[in-house]
Amino acid sequence: MMKYIRNYKKYYDRQSRSHSQTCLRPVIFLPISSIAIDFKSCGKFLYTRFKRMVKGNAYREQGIVALAEILGTATLVLIGCMGCVGGFLNLPIPSHIQITLNFGFAVMIVIQCFGHLSHAHVNPAMTLVSVVLGIKTVREGLVYFVAQTIGAILGFGLLKAVTPAGNLRASANASLDTFCVTDLHSDVSPIQGLLVEGIATAILALIACAVWDPRNARNTDSTPVKFGMSVTALAISCGPYTGCSMNPVRTLAPAIWNNYWGHHWVYWLGPFGGALLASLAYKVFFSVQNNDNEDMNLPENVALNSVDTHQAKVIT
Repeated sequence: MMKYIRNYKKYYDRQSRSHSQTCLRPVIFLPISSIAIDFKSCGKFLYTRFKRMVKGNAYREQGIVALAEILGTATLVLIGCMGCVGGFLNLPIPSHIQITLNFGFAVMIVIQCFGHLSHAHVNPAMTLVSVVLGIKTVREGLVYFVAQTIGAILGFGLLKAVTPAGNLRASANASLDTFCVTDLHSDVSPIQGLLVEGIATAILALIACAVWDPRNARNTDSTPVKFGMSVTALAISCGPYTGCSMNPVRTLAPAIWNNYWGHHWVYWLGPFGGALLASLAYKVFFSVQNNDNEDMNLPENVALNSVDTHQAKVIT
């Protein structure tokens, strides 16, 4: 019986190495004592497959993209919200202009650091734009979304770790539970806030569409600056209404850490709705028909508060 089992194991190992059979193939004609041999072969087979998968270029590139989006989104939230800290005594409280400029500069930093790796989307709304335009697949979009969510939460957590507990507030008299959260002005209704977030994100999405357009491929030399200033301009205009998030995960991270969920749905439905409508409109009315079989893929080198040049992104 043992000789039969050894012969079967040799046959099974050969099949595992050739990957023509699965290691989970049932062995109903062997005695119970041989099941351990099957598990051992299965483990070896899965380990070999895992090593090959990790070494594969496709999976390696996805890992680089995910890491870049985690670090990029964390940097955006960390620097952006750090510029809002006004709880230190004898220091001036950051003004609205300062805060908007700070987020714009944060976008520039992120694009410069990670634009060549993941195109610095750092915003699920901009990733949605890239999926609608066919620049990214749905699967790739999910990887971006998960990475951006993790990065935003880590970025705000790092800010809490490096800032004295009593100073993490917008001003000396402000509440600790509302620091860097986005909420509607008391005079703005939820529907108005939804429209403002949708319009601001739609404009940002159109910027991303234009940057990724093949006809604009030669005009990306100063994309980080253009995106950053675009985010600042939108934040200056729309900030008094809603805080001008334009980025669901930028709103999510402070909400989680502060447990503050005021009108939170507005900052998901508005940006996603605006990005979806803007990207669909651009695709329908302005897209290029590739009749010459030219390569229409552009290098994604830009990032905005929600923007993505071939994967650029920008976030406010």
